Amino acid sequence: MSATAEAELRQMLRDFRAAHLGAVTPTGEGKALEAWVLMKLAHTVWQSMPAWRVTLCRGDGSSLPPGATFDLPSQRSRIQPASPTAPSYVLLEHTTYEDRRLELRGSVQWKGRSGAKHEIDVSVVPADIGEAIRDNGGGYPHGLPIVAIECKDKGGFGPLDETRQTLARMYDLVLVTQPVSTWSCRIYETATNTNWGNKSSRYISFFQKGTFGIVRAGGFQSGAGTLAAHYSIEHFSDVYAATSAINVLLASFRRTLARISEF
Repeated sequence: MSATAEAELRQMLRDFRAAHLGAVTPTGEGKALEAWVLMKLAHTVWQSMPAWRVTLCRGDGSSLPPGATFDLPSQRSRIQPASPTAPSYVLLEHTTYEDRRLELRGSVQWKGRSGAKHEIDVSVVPADIGEAIRDNGGGYPHGLPIVAIECKDKGGFGPLDETRQTLARMYDLVLVTQPVSTWSCRIYETATNTNWGNKSSRYISFFQKGTFGIVRAGGFQSGAGTLAAHYSIEHFSDVYAATSAINVLLASFRRTLARISEF
């Protein structure tokens, strides 16, 4: 992470009244970029979307106390059982429409149709789904996230395979085939059979609703961009050096929240 990005991360944590001094930057591979992206998404809502309320939460769903550390997962994991020591997340709540409640999370594993688990570095899950999982012993959300961002804190040029891998995860997650014949949903969980959203008839129709992308410290090979654009996976290159890239991601995220009733 660049010194500028680290300073920005600390300032955003300060704005949210969380701990922002000392060792607040994750040290695991790629985790600092993940934390920065997650906080940038939360901060753009707090700063520019007054219809949404932004709350940093502990792993039991309670508000993060002032001065406390916002703890991201140290490694990929399911959504943990409700506990104040479980990984923190960001709760986004619409101030008018009470059913529009979302959880912005880091390093969550989602379960695909195949049964395979797929880690998403930064993802958004409906709060009803997150709460049902958390309050029933923990587990995995199923379906296509509302937001799915892969974070690659690497220089050089991202190869085509990087985009292929992201697309493969999306194909396994998307619920073109519904888990229950009478359902029509985008996301569900198995503890209480809570489900959310609407089914689309085509893969591409699903992918066009949401924010999906790869954030990279470096760039991308040209062929990767062709594949990504076709499936609505955005490439955000040179994110530390070029503010335009992260600004495009933030704009996409705001559009997704503005359209959430269509999902």
